[in-house]
Amino acid sequence: MNETVTTDSQPAAPPSDSIRITRQGKIRYWVKHGLDFFQENLDKPLTLHTSPADVAQSTIPRLISVVEILKREYLKTLDVSAGQLTGLHQYNELQWEQRGEIAADGEDRASTIARALEGKKHPKLTLAPYMKVTLCRKALPGMHEKKDVTYQTPQTRRLSKTTKARLRRKEKAKNVSEGSANVLQVTE
Repeated sequence: MNETVTTDSQPAAPPSDSIRITRQGKIRYWVKHGLDFFQENLDKPLTLHTSPADVAQSTIPRLISVVEILKREYLKTLDVSAGQLTGLHQYNELQWEQRGEIAADGEDRASTIARALEGKKHPKLTLAPYMKVTLCRKALPGMHEKKDVTYQTPQTRRLSKTTKARLRRKEKAKNVSEGSANVLQVTE
């Protein structure tokens, strides 16, 4: 992993708001970087993406795994006592890059098209898919109107009965201690 060394004369580099998912990287590092990013940047979106590759070498499944783990771990870090119970908004873009044998110009292009129309030796056209996922704490204006973007609503953290009871007891004890402190101040 690339770490920035800072000295007194050199300011720290701003955190990256984009993570590229590769075949060689470790999922735990990407998840840790994403969680650290959301701790430091409250309103900034984080983009995770893959690069165009052959379908056999696609990293889209890894990207989806990283995103789902990141969303789940983010929910665990929320401060329940402060009332933060909603997760991350997710915007997905699935795109592709065309790779093929059709030439751009000249006789090569004309002969390739003629061969395709004859029905012999069809030119091989392939699409290299890649995906971009944007995670953010608040809904991004304008992203819903984009044509190729799908949206997933944030998950909500549900509290168990015991957690709710524990929070109520904590709040009640806090109120009692504040009340007794006020009584002591009044009597003095």
